[in-house]
Amino acid sequence: MNVQSHLFVLAYLPVVLIAWRVLNGRAGNQAARAFLLCAGVLFCGWGSPLSLAVLAGEGAASYWLGRRIARDRSRGRPLLWAGAALLLAVLAFFKYTGFLLSLTPLEGLFTPPAWLAPLGLSFVTFQQLFWLRDCYDGQVGADVSPLDYACCLTFFATATCGPITRVGELAPQLRRPAPFSWDDLAAGLYCFALGLAKKVLLAAVFANGANFGFARVGSLAPMDCALTILCYTLQIYFDFSGYCDMASGMARMMGVELPVNFNSPYQAVSIKDFWGRWHITLSRFFRQCVYIPLGGNRKGTAVTCRNIMLIFLLSGLWHGAGWGFIVWGALHGGAQVAERLLKGKLSLPKPLAWLLTFLFVNIAWVFFRADSVGQALALLGGLFRPGWGLPSKEFAGALPMTVICNALVYLQSRLQEGGRALIYWAPLMAVPAGLALLACPNPLAQTKQFRPAVWRAVLCVLCLVVSVIFFSGVDTFIYANF
Repeated sequence: MNVQSHLFVLAYLPVVLIAWRVLNGRAGNQAARAFLLCAGVLFCGWGSPLSLAVLAGEGAASYWLGRRIARDRSRGRPLLWAGAALLLAVLAFFKYTGFLLSLTPLEGLFTPPAWLAPLGLSFVTFQQLFWLRDCYDGQVGADVSPLDYACCLTFFATATCGPITRVGELAPQLRRPAPFSWDDLAAGLYCFALGLAKKVLLAAVFANGANFGFARVGSLAPMDCALTILCYTLQIYFDFSGYCDMASGMARMMGVELPVNFNSPYQAVSIKDFWGRWHITLSRFFRQCVYIPLGGNRKGTAVTCRNIMLIFLLSGLWHGAGWGFIVWGALHGGAQVAERLLKGKLSLPKPLAWLLTFLFVNIAWVFFRADSVGQALALLGGLFRPGWGLPSKEFAGALPMTVICNALVYLQSRLQEGGRALIYWAPLMAVPAGLALLACPNPLAQTKQFRPAVWRAVLCVLCLVVSVIFFSGVDTFIYANF
């Protein structure tokens, strides 16, 4: 089910919130969790009911293995490896079969059916791997029931794009009766509304610019190349941060607190700092489940640098099956290795460190977004062609959404000569506006000490109403593809 749809916002979410609050006040909370599981199954299986069979099968296997590991941790290592192999094999089958076959003469022979892959397979796989690891480390209580586990795997707030939650931190909250709180409702709704507006009203605009540029790489002027790169940087920021805000807001309205997954990453002053702010739960997973088991930074500089590179190559592969993702991961890994080797030897002023970090992230995103490494190199090469000047009229005209474009065309006809300048400059103002918003605190940070106010209520209602009006034509979240 698409979370930026009329069905979800106007029907599914209100019904689930009301039923959860009503049932959650009862002793034992069993009925509330049973309802939440049904709601999660409906959400995850809405577009592909048969995918639930895959999710149920691997979920049952991982739960049973986790309980076996927890009961006898001294003999749990073989079961831990067996469970990890099973989960990764399912992920690899759906996500990497086509890529692996493309490296052989069997390219195009077989492609796993997309409708059979569970929603958010990459996220739910890492959630289950976290479960097995926590069972092995003795960090999950024996009171996690099959119902608790199933609710965590199908929790609608995190199923699409995360955050990657641990059963041990989510299950107790779902199991604990939570009395209704107006503060939770107000803070959660505010966070959800602003996150929805980020996606529908901001990410969609920058997606238009990025799509226009990447589809015309060979014919773009240098300024259009630069704006294409910047548009994708802003698109993925508002897309992913928007969903993180929505997920936290939905959970907060239910009385559940999710781990922070996004913390103004474009304010980072190093690549290490960037990954302490971007997709925080993914970094946590790789650190605890891969980096530390490999020795972390305890076995010397060479092993530490190897582990860092391995982590980021795996992160690239997790995001997608393609050479562009691998290059993107290698760039970030190489940058972190360089920062580690230069630590204490090179000190940059904070503004310069921020600028270099932001420029590096922009360049790396090109490989993340491009259809091929060749296309990415062509776009970056376009920056060095002669002919720098103002953005083209075609690029400016591609930025606004259809309804805004129609409004600008109407104003142009009314204003005649002045309208030509308006229809050119007005869409381009979205870029500096988007950059300015990067300095604003995240809605989630605002809700930590939330105080209801009239202006917050007006902003919340405005974001919800305008977002619902603009739903048509909005694509799914970028991270839903992973």
